[in-house]
Amino acid sequence: GIGRGMVEIPTDFLKIRRQVQQDLSSRIKLDVIRKSILDGSLVTMSRNTVLFTSFMVYIDLSKQACAKGLVPSFLRTEDSRGLTPFAKGAICANMAWMSCWPMDVLKTQRQSGNFDAKMGTLELLKENMKQGKLFRGLVPGLVRSTLSNGTSMVVYEAVHSYLSNMLGVTRKDML
Repeated sequence: GIGRGMVEIPTDFLKIRRQVQQDLSSRIKLDVIRKSILDGSLVTMSRNTVLFTSFMVYIDLSKQACAKGLVPSFLRTEDSRGLTPFAKGAICANMAWMSCWPMDVLKTQRQSGNFDAKMGTLELLKENMKQGKLFRGLVPGLVRSTLSNGTSMVVYEAVHSYLSNMLGVTRKDML
């Protein structure tokens, strides 16, 4: 989560600033970038840590639920020991995103520059709670997550199987 944050903070800052910029013909000024590039960095690091930790926890919980027969058969692998690759990527990632979505909203608001930089994160959280904005954008975010993470897990599993067969290695820790 932290490694991803180191890459994500400056690139998301530039993306978000460009998305909310009023005058699209002008460029973002270098002094604004220099002063504001780390806006939202603590929230981003926290969000990523929760996101990736919870993703792994949900994968483990999904294995347990499959083993107990609590998951519909069409979502399970042939041996019923885990979710199919698409279901694992989509469901576990979506649950992870729901676990940290309010932090993502705060991160985006911080990086947008549309909020008082002097307002603390806790104050911003309280303000969003009062206004009912903590889960704003969740549905489009989950649609994107379903498609991207489900597809990514299918590709990952296919490459993993291919390389395992090619090298004669079997990995049993992930289904």
